[in-house]
Amino acid sequence: MKNNNRAPLPGFLAGLEPLSRRGFLRTSVLAGAALSSGCASMFGRREAPETLEYHSLTPDEVEVITRLTEVMLPASQYGLPSSTDVVPTIQNVDTMAQRMPEQTRELLGLGIWVFNNRPMVSFKFSRFTSLPDDKALDYVNAMQEGSFFERGLMTTLKALVALNYWRDERTWPGLEYHGPVTEVWGVRRLGNAPLPRA
Repeated sequence: MKNNNRAPLPGFLAGLEPLSRRGFLRTSVLAGAALSSGCASMFGRREAPETLEYHSLTPDEVEVITRLTEVMLPASQYGLPSSTDVVPTIQNVDTMAQRMPEQTRELLGLGIWVFNNRPMVSFKFSRFTSLPDDKALDYVNAMQEGSFFERGLMTTLKALVALNYWRDERTWPGLEYHGPVTEVWGVRRLGNAPLPRA
């Protein structure tokens, strides 16, 4: 039996009655992606010139990843190798992006664009790359504690930067990591030998 006791939806929501909750969420996500893609096209995600040393990242993306690396990993302040001058963090990110499937790479580019332009709403029309260190760190922390979308985007970008910094052997002493134990302890490699049975 149908429940007809609900109040009719206001005029601006008219026509949404047949949408289920799942359908509404799907429509919202698609509309948000379309809007973001349209904005990216309108404001122009520049393509990298052929002479650039990066093979996958565009100049705008290099600028954003470099700034995020500086804010997230001020490594030289803690006696660790610099995350921009010594460890090639941005080049490592570029290499990783180069190996991504096309759709994943496009989504990464869109995510970086949204991350860089999102502060314009709350940080006096400044992009992330234009924020001073303290404001940039505030923005990163706010994104980490924000909505589901913001947390997901921030986690992805932080993981991308952190993994591509700490994978360099020069950073391992800071973690008191001395390399694979098989090499440190001189464990003999057994190839594809079967595991011992209990």
